Amino acid sequence: MANVTKPATCRRWYNGPCGNVGLSPTFKHTLASAASGDVITFGDKMESNLKLTGVDLISAALGASTTVTLKVGSTTLVNAQSTSSAVAQRYALDDIITAGGEAITLTVGGGTASGDVKFKFYYEPLGNL
Repeated sequence: MANVTKPATCRRWYNGPCGNVGLSPTFKHTLASAASGDVITFGDKMESNLKLTGVDLISAALGASTTVTLKVGSTTLVNAQSTSSAVAQRYALDDIITAGGEAITLTVGGGTASGDVKFKFYYEPLGNL
């Protein structure tokens, strides 16, 4: 049996109510007969130096055969999630580091979609080192 000792990284730990995890404001958009291929680009850009660790996606039933895809820049976070029925799902992300200024987009797929879509990000702030 081997013992492995990792070197200390000397990172500071955020000691807030959620430990070192941050939660973004909720992003919301109401789709009104959005066609497949429609892209909604949110006005707020992604902050820099965040390690995205998860995302919550909440939507009403948007219509038969509908899907949504959530991206930050060119990185897909949620890929073609079916929204034929209501969705309330948390997705774990594999430590995606943001560059800052990246567009946050939601793409409609499948059929015509109508209803509310909301999402929020879980992240660890890395700072500007």
